[in-house]
Amino acid sequence: MSASPVCPRCGEPLVVRPGDSAQAWCHVHGAVTPLHHTALIAHDAIAAITADARVPAWVPDPVPSGWSVTGLAWGGEPGARAIVVGCAGPAPLGGSAEMVLVAEEPGMGVGCGYAGLPGLDPGDVITGPSVSAVEAAGQRAPLWAVPTSDDRAAFVGEAYGVWLWLVTWPLSAGWLVAEPLRLLDLRDRLYPDLPLGPPSDHFLPGE
Repeated sequence: MSASPVCPRCGEPLVVRPGDSAQAWCHVHGAVTPLHHTALIAHDAIAAITADARVPAWVPDPVPSGWSVTGLAWGGEPGARAIVVGCAGPAPLGGSAEMVLVAEEPGMGVGCGYAGLPGLDPGDVITGPSVSAVEAAGQRAPLWAVPTSDDRAAFVGEAYGVWLWLVTWPLSAGWLVAEPLRLLDLRDRLYPDLPLGPPSDHFLPGE
């Protein structure tokens, strides 16, 4: 079931023009592409959104022990131009952790919303050497650290010609990228035993 769309940059509810699902109005950011999300994650919802998506839907492969997929969001219709997959599980240094993986075309502003940045794209963040890398559908994708608030860690890179964001809560959960992390594009394969869990606290931008 799809919940009411929110602003991709701040997570605030939107004013949606009747009959127009491609554009909406945020009282903070003006005209935006609505970010839709599922109230409860399900395999059939993932399959439906990824069927004609223009960007990857990234998920760890394998999903770490004790972790589950906790949310799915998308922006742009028809054919999603931004997809967010939320995950949650045990933190590397103890306690619990949450992570969102964002794939988006430039100018969407979704990843910046999760990272707490004011713009639409990372801009000058991607300078100098990368700090880590993931394997995205068999390709190495370097990641750069994003300066953000003390409650999260954020990294950004590029894969399949679009932005790849990885944001974790708490800050210490950023250690997830210290170990080799392989990502699967759910457009290529949606395995039936993909572990699903309840919605997490930080699944929408601005939370």
